[in-house]
Amino acid sequence: MLAESLSQLLDVSLEVVDQRSLGGGCISEVSVVTIRGDNLKSWNKSPDHGPIEPPTRLVIKQNSADMVSNFRCEFRGLQALAEADVIRVPQVLAVDVVGDQAFLAIEYIPIDPSGSSPQRFSDFGRQLAKLHRATAGEHFGWTEDNYLGSAKQPNGACDSWAEFFATRRIGFQIKWATDQGLADSRLKSDCERIIAQMDDLLAGRGDETSLLHGDLWSGNYLFDDAGQPVLIDPAVYRGCREAEWGMIKWFGNCPGEFEQAYQDEWPMADGWRRRVAIYMLYHQLNHLNLFGSSYASACRRTAAEVLR
Repeated sequence: MLAESLSQLLDVSLEVVDQRSLGGGCISEVSVVTIRGDNLKSWNKSPDHGPIEPPTRLVIKQNSADMVSNFRCEFRGLQALAEADVIRVPQVLAVDVVGDQAFLAIEYIPIDPSGSSPQRFSDFGRQLAKLHRATAGEHFGWTEDNYLGSAKQPNGACDSWAEFFATRRIGFQIKWATDQGLADSRLKSDCERIIAQMDDLLAGRGDETSLLHGDLWSGNYLFDDAGQPVLIDPAVYRGCREAEWGMIKWFGNCPGEFEQAYQDEWPMADGWRRRVAIYMLYHQLNHLNLFGSSYASACRRTAAEVLR
């Protein structure tokens, strides 16, 4: 059954030699699939990549058909990061609905079993700074609304970065949490104060905006078999690069060597650590909305910290 679905997805006759579950996916079924077929060498679905050499391994994400919008956004996000040509990302191969299932096929990247090291995190921090600097500009938002995990992430235009983060990020999330009965009066009041004061709270940042991965927790980066960092599962948009650190500081599990290398490559403006709390709050509110009240106390603590 999977072989038939992948044959239709990739528009080539193939057989599945092996399939194993790949840990880390909490939304979709994610597998490493080994395929082979006599005509795989001629497969060239996109001009952006060459033929698949048989047999080969792919990462396949699978979910219900209504997940295809999420997969398409991930596909385009990986393409955008790849175009920056700074940090490795998996090559995107195909995305579509086959039968009643949505599929996303991307390159399988072998991971170094020795794991991370201070030097590898230094390389990662330096490359992330280079990504942000290589894509620096003035625009913010994105060409479409996309997803942070399974949550909608609005990216429509605003007049300023402060307005964008107030309305498209904190405002969107606190309204959703209130509608779900997950935000108590204190959290709602504190977020409303943060929204009203956003211009002052974000004052002092650099004017540049950059292409952001958008969800850089420890499950969304890895080190390949050459020890180089790889980014996966993005929630891309253009924004202040300090926003990237909201998730890094909360769930990134990056050691001091990572931050030091980033700062050596492209230092952030004074006061960035204080401002990062606002960006962390966005991710905590999103977790509150997706996973429930166990994240409410973290949201309250961070909101209070922002307002101190």
